[in-house]
Amino acid sequence: MPRRFLFAAAVTVAFVVGQSTATEEASLVTLSSSWQEGRPIPSDILVFRDSEGCLALTTDTVVVFAEITNYALLQEVILSPCDHRIFDCAVVRALYLVGPNRFFGDLQKRYSIQPELLSQRRHQKLKTLSTERHAVVDAVFIDDKDMKPAEADAVFSQIANELRRGAAFVIVQQRYYDAHHYSYTETLSDGAKVDLIRTRVGNFSDFVISDQRRDARPFQNIELPGEHARRLLAARKGDVIVLRDEAEHRSILYQVREMYSPP
Repeated sequence: MPRRFLFAAAVTVAFVVGQSTATEEASLVTLSSSWQEGRPIPSDILVFRDSEGCLALTTDTVVVFAEITNYALLQEVILSPCDHRIFDCAVVRALYLVGPNRFFGDLQKRYSIQPELLSQRRHQKLKTLSTERHAVVDAVFIDDKDMKPAEADAVFSQIANELRRGAAFVIVQQRYYDAHHYSYTETLSDGAKVDLIRTRVGNFSDFVISDQRRDARPFQNIELPGEHARRLLAARKGDVIVLRDEAEHRSILYQVREMYSPP
């Protein structure tokens, strides 16, 4: 889901897990950060973990891979025998981390050195993926119930002007989160009351989309409307585009961070 919650107070939130699992996650992320080329991949990184509940644990593979910033390790995982779900997490995380231009460029060099990799179906599919257009986009959204259309248009116009002048998306995003947040109280099923803060300008996430892929899985369960994906794949780096999602009754502002066209 898109994110509008800033923080919660006055309760112990149900999805906060024990200190031990948080420590284990930190340990796995630390292992990944300290890994260097030439060393074996830490065995725990290659074990697929999924709590299979409604709420993920911090030690779940998807959660851990979402925090990995060691590109060399992700490359090594992709080239190593591993569970296909581990492989998929490494591919998507690498695409997000360095962008499709660098990722597919590095991959092509590797296939030139190790053509035998292409005998594996997973690498055949990855090679095919590199022949598709890709776009890396950032996005914020405003629900119709949170702002009248004229007000939402004015806010998006201000955001777009700042982005087109060269302001960093993350800085502009935070400024408008803060400017449009509000407090409210929610009553849980057990009767407990939760004081929450949310924002009318929500984080719609960042995406790496292609001709065949328009979702943020496995890291987030968000999918772009098909027409939005088509418009974004036809855009240029730096373009700011505002589109309507009538099915969800919201407007979304996108900025294209990177474009990839296959050679």
